[in-house]
Amino acid sequence: MSDILTATAPIPPGVFTPPSGAQAARVSIAPGPSRQLVSLQCAPAAQAAVQSALMAAYGIELPTTPTFVTGRDGVCCIWSGRDQWLVSAPDEHPDLAASVQQVTHLHATVTRQGDGRAILRVSGLDSRAVLSKLIPIDLHARAFAPGSTALTLAGHVPVQILQQDATPTYDLFVFRSLAHSLHHDLCHAACSGIPLSELPS
Repeated sequence: MSDILTATAPIPPGVFTPPSGAQAARVSIAPGPSRQLVSLQCAPAAQAAVQSALMAAYGIELPTTPTFVTGRDGVCCIWSGRDQWLVSAPDEHPDLAASVQQVTHLHATVTRQGDGRAILRVSGLDSRAVLSKLIPIDLHARAFAPGSTALTLAGHVPVQILQQDATPTYDLFVFRSLAHSLHHDLCHAACSGIPLSELPS
């Protein structure tokens, strides 16, 4: 008889904060909020119909630039490339995939993503400096602000990063199989402190 494997979380539970010290990073690293997640794709000719359906159902527009918007009941639409988006909602929301499929009808392709991805949340005054050790895009407020998103790498791991607020707080969407590796790399980056160039003069 084969053994039944016990389900394990892709990210260690709890909040990680680096040890204190003169150059210690003021940052916390933790599992992000648990949310339903679906991918949405449509042809350019169908975009107006999909837009109208989502506005009526959730009060959200399809972002056409690397941003994300939140509508009614916590439903969020995230740009994730040309003619494609991620739609997320709190776990308590009725079946999101079925709901999006129903409102967009034959105009879009909807695929469940929640079992394939995890969310890490990085927050704190030094979170931008810590993330900049791994992520090769400009996260400065002049280029990346609350509501911004980007498809990029964190070290060797593909991620989609969202800035949630001006704390700053970031959510990183990552494939579940790579989530533990990303968590390890983020904790290591936080433990190595803040570069002198990033410290206030």
